Amino acid sequence: MAEKVSVTRCADYAYPRVLAGVREALKPLGGMKAFVQRGDRVLIKPNLLAPKHPDRCVTTHPTMVRAVAELVQEAKGIPAIGDSPAVGGLRRVAAQAGIAAVADELGCPLVEFKEVAEVKADEACTFRRFELAKAVLEADVIINLPKVKTHSQTLLTLGVKNTFGCIPGMRKAQWHLKAGIDHAYFAGMLAELAQIVKPALTIADGVIGMEGDGPGNGDPRPLGLILASGNPHALDTTICQIIGVAPQDLLTIQAGRERGFEGTGPRQIEVVGQPLADLGVSPFRLPGRFDVQWNLPGFIKRPLKNVFVPKPRVDRGLCVQCGVCAEVCPPQAISVGAKGVRIDYRRCIRCYCCQEVCPEGAMRLQEGWIRRLAS
Repeated sequence: MAEKVSVTRCADYAYPRVLAGVREALKPLGGMKAFVQRGDRVLIKPNLLAPKHPDRCVTTHPTMVRAVAELVQEAKGIPAIGDSPAVGGLRRVAAQAGIAAVADELGCPLVEFKEVAEVKADEACTFRRFELAKAVLEADVIINLPKVKTHSQTLLTLGVKNTFGCIPGMRKAQWHLKAGIDHAYFAGMLAELAQIVKPALTIADGVIGMEGDGPGNGDPRPLGLILASGNPHALDTTICQIIGVAPQDLLTIQAGRERGFEGTGPRQIEVVGQPLADLGVSPFRLPGRFDVQWNLPGFIKRPLKNVFVPKPRVDRGLCVQCGVCAEVCPPQAISVGAKGVRIDYRRCIRCYCCQEVCPEGAMRLQEGWIRRLAS
């Protein structure tokens, strides 16, 4: 059976339009009551990367969260909002993103992902063990609310990537260390993680997305869309088609196809609502990135890293030496001293966590010299 992906237009974030748009997107899927029953504990998982104002388009917009929470309550479910931000505590990040006010007004608790529990995956999986937030495992229903954004490491961050926030705190950094610069390996982990988390419903905030050097410092890109599906792989594939990215170029989709996950092939998806041909969306401006993905021995691949792969570089004019980049760096390759921020490129694994979280946009990606010569 084909996985349905519902596509609905929504011109802006005016709340009546967002609420109507979410309702319309859910209608072909059976409405919220197809996913939430009376008394269900429903965990709403937005993208709460960092403490940014909604106008920056870094986080899921608060009107999207409000609409989903109200529809859960209408279906007699009990909503909570949870995430594990890359920078700052959940309350602080949610307050800056406008979501704490929504939670308070609706009597909806904010659940910071601190307590963990181990989950063992199927023997057929590459990744056999995950440590997830207990709140994720205790919920009856998970509703995944990604923002449509570019991402310097994974190309895009959509439904599948948004489940990475279900891994609390520094455990995410440990996964970055395991992945190194092998982004295909990291994408495989994300694809399998999404199967473990298994959100019942994924609703993408594509009213205004982000293009360029996302996920934290790109540029807002109006799309005017809300998308919904019971399958995050199918939703991601459809978004790729809309914004001009070949689905096979998104490594999480490729990893899902290799593993035979449902919703990763074009013939496994049924798009309902707005026909894709009528949307008229021009291609997204993608991050400046070039990955070393060849199956080469480490002693060859490591030198090639500096030749081909972009490296983080500090813009001294923007840097305020807040130290956030050093705090989140998985291999501890960044230090802050009297001479400012310094990066040890021998230790840098090109995960771009520093670029992702820099509050000033001071961490830039500098292309490898071969790429610069070719441009």
